[in-house]
Amino acid sequence: MIHDRIYQVDFRLSKIFRTGRTRTNIGIDIYNAFNSAAVLSRQQTFSPTSSAWLTPTGVLAARFAKISGQIDF
Repeated sequence: MIHDRIYQVDFRLSKIFRTGRTRTNIGIDIYNAFNSAAVLSRQQTFSPTSSAWLTPTGVLAARFAKISGQIDF
């Protein structure tokens, strides 16, 4: 069984702020930026009473973002 290629684009933006001896790093991560819905797994069994053969059972996770911060002193 051949599946589609999986293209997932992630971005990270961050900024470092320095104040005296303290360094603060603020960032945002965006996962699956283009919201691809590539199929990861398919129904592999066949039943005469069901037409679910090769129906997608798993897709790439939806787009989401994470905000982070770090303080070094």
